[in-house]
Amino acid sequence: MDKQTVINALKEVIDPEIGVNIVDLGLIYDVSVEGNDVRIKMTLTTPMCPLGPMIVDNVRKRVEKIDGIGDVDVQVVFEPAWSADRIDPKVREKLGFEV
Repeated sequence: MDKQTVINALKEVIDPEIGVNIVDLGLIYDVSVEGNDVRIKMTLTTPMCPLGPMIVDNVRKRVEKIDGIGDVDVQVVFEPAWSADRIDPKVREKLGFEV
């Protein structure tokens, strides 16, 4: 198992309000793989995101589906704060943000 496998899996997790995957939205701050265990540091678009718990649960469930996965630890942080600048430039343009 490698980091890119986990990132590819995370690209399947869609923010239901925005309709874009959480990787391209810049919500994933760090992914580390140690043996079969995965640690994910992520954020939400806002600390008060009403769908935050569901998104975090979807992250955990999707990564747990990877063959041979061990423990999955998802840590939600709000420092540094998320901003639209973290969105992939191509996606930002499609969403109508200035690039």
